[in-house]
Amino acid sequence: MTFKNKFLQTILILVALTFFIACGHSDNNNNLAQTDNQVLTIDTFATFPPEIDGCSCYFSNDSTELKNHIYIYANDYAETSFLKINGVMTKFTLIDFKEIDTLNVIAKYKSDNYEMTIDSKDGIQNGDETWLKTGTIKLTHKNGKTITRTFYGECGC
Repeated sequence: MTFKNKFLQTILILVALTFFIACGHSDNNNNLAQTDNQVLTIDTFATFPPEIDGCSCYFSNDSTELKNHIYIYANDYAETSFLKINGVMTKFTLIDFKEIDTLNVIAKYKSDNYEMTIDSKDGIQNGDETWLKTGTIKLTHKNGKTITRTFYGECGC
């Protein structure tokens, strides 16, 4: 199994598991966290960065946003991911990848000012070459402030 296929499978597993777990719990973060003197937000976008071309994963806040092509996260199915933070598209690089089991994956990424952990669970196949994923995105600023967001998305080619 290629790295990309294994990564996709793992992300899908993590997304689905997180979705089922998160549905029964409320998020006290309300998608905001205070950094030194600013609010830390994970914002939506509709246009992928040029590095995202071909096979990819893209996550939204929920199924409605996914259907409307409104995203909070995208990756190139390899080592590069993007998250829009406080209105700025931020590029991340993969630093760790763990397959917990056949459905669950934890991937860690880093940028200049942030660390991001994607905890995802694979869901059902929803297209010829795409699979649903659910999970959480945990974003930590270098000052220690953290925000966690649940997601609903898909990965595929």
